[in-house]
Order: sequence, then structure tokens, then C-alpha cells
Amino acid sequence: MAIQDPASSAAASQSPTAEGSLLGRFVAIITPFFALFAGWLAGVVAKAVPGVTLDRGQIVAFMVAIATTVLTAGWKWLQGWQQHEQNVADGKSPPIKAFTTK
Repeated sequence: MAIQDPASSAAASQSPTAEGSLLGRFVAIITPFFALFAGWLAGVVAKAVPGVTLDRGQIVAFMVAIATTVLTAGWKWLQGWQQHEQNVADGKSPPIKAFTTK
């Protein structure tokens, strides 16, 4: 009959901790809508600024640049979020909202 070490049995009974926050999913869902809104708002601002005359092509280019900037910011944030989830899985950082797997 083998004697079990209490420390190893306690470690085996603990479930691994994972990130349970839905923040990453929320950002992934709203980023495209926010980019469209930011592009539209850039077009409105480009038309409304007094003393600035932009032709249609320049306004569209400005709208695309703003939308691309927003998409890039969302993408970089999601990359950082994935790194955070990896750190939580590796035990290097605590989760924002703990989700214990069974």
C-alpha cells in the first residue's frame, strides 16, 4: 500500500483557473460597429469643419483612415487580452473574473 503525499493530493484536487470575463468577447463584437461609427463621424466632421474644403475622395480616404485606426486599436487590444489569458492559464497573473474548470 502506497502512502500519498498530502501536498500532491491537494494540488491534484485543485482545478485549474481560467479567465471567465466576457470582456474580450464584448470588444470583439463591438469593434467593427465602432469602426463604422468612427468612419461615419469622421465624414461628418470633415464636412462640418469651417474653412476646410475636401472633395469626396479625400473625405472617403479620411473615413477609411479613421476606421482602420479603430480596427487596429481593437486588434491590438485583443492581442493583449489573449496574452493575458495565456498568462492566467500559465499561472503568471490572476484572472479578472475567475472561471474554474471542472
